[in-house]
Amino acid sequence: MVKYFININYNKTEKIFMKPETSVFENSRLAAQAVASRILEQAIAKQKQSQILNLAVSGGSTPKQLFALLAEDNFRTQIPWEIVRFFWVDERCVEPAHPESNFGMTYDALLQFAFVPAQNIFRMKGEDIPANEAVRYANLLHRELPARNGFPVFDIILLGIGDDGHTASIFPNNMELLNSEKFVDVATHPISGQKRITLTGKTINNADQVIFLVTGINKSGIVREIITETMDAKKYPAAHAGNYLGIAEFVMDAAAAGKI
Repeated sequence: MVKYFININYNKTEKIFMKPETSVFENSRLAAQAVASRILEQAIAKQKQSQILNLAVSGGSTPKQLFALLAEDNFRTQIPWEIVRFFWVDERCVEPAHPESNFGMTYDALLQFAFVPAQNIFRMKGEDIPANEAVRYANLLHRELPARNGFPVFDIILLGIGDDGHTASIFPNNMELLNSEKFVDVATHPISGQKRITLTGKTINNADQVIFLVTGINKSGIVREIITETMDAKKYPAAHAGNYLGIAEFVMDAAAAGKI
């Protein structure tokens, strides 16, 4: 394992996050394993305090590898699943059985094995009317999660970075969602026009921990711009995501970090 910690001070009037912490691993499996270990550690710590772990997860091929690892014996048998609750960062407006469904991917890789209690799964309903579902899910978060500064608090939010620098379903063409006063809103994919349900920037930035899991050489350019704060970094939604203390954690494979 190769590991780096990079601390950069940002002006909070210009950046939502400060002091990004970056860990680099040799390959995508080791990077996913590091995040799985973090979930295990946090779940055990919460269990000892008789608390629950509220986790918001993303879609994509990189989280799929993470979920598959969590289903393996060394994590499946150690994590106290009865206190881990799953929420979603975003969802495509499709049926849950659709190949593009974020919930569907998580179900196939992890949830189908039924060791996560059904009552601990809070999916976004992509099959419903988008505006209505955004309201329903916001109300659900208000009901199920603690609050800080008027916004719900997740223990961990897992994010990825798209090739265009988007995170969650906040794309460069709808940056206004970063500052929305809603907990959850509706986004539109800039190319396909597909509607998506997404946590807003203020909801993401209110979490206790925000972890980017990023793999692949195609992400290396954007990662470099965000971490080194180039002139173009601010145009990427992912550059504006961090936790309530202004800290974003990047867990990457060597390919994604290759240009840092």
